[in-house]
Amino acid sequence: NYFIKTASGGLTWSFTNVPASGAFVAVLELTNGGTGTQTWPAAVKWPSGTAPTITTTLNKRDIFAFVSYDGGTTIYASIVAQNF
Repeated sequence: NYFIKTASGGLTWSFTNVPASGAFVAVLELTNGGTGTQTWPAAVKWPSGTAPTITTTLNKRDIFAFVSYDGGTTIYASIVAQNF
């Protein structure tokens, strides 16, 4: 699943219809994400427990990957590309 979003301020993210079994993988391409606070669900776990600093440069993109093996109870997140 690949999603593209252009932010115009802060957003609150959610994950719905995550399969109960097997692997769920989603990729998010976010433009202007640093123009506001991005709020992630409690299920999202970032490396070292801290969400990354999102690019604040206008019209620049960050790409995130999200993986879950337990129906969305835990969603492992990582930023895979920044500021392009």
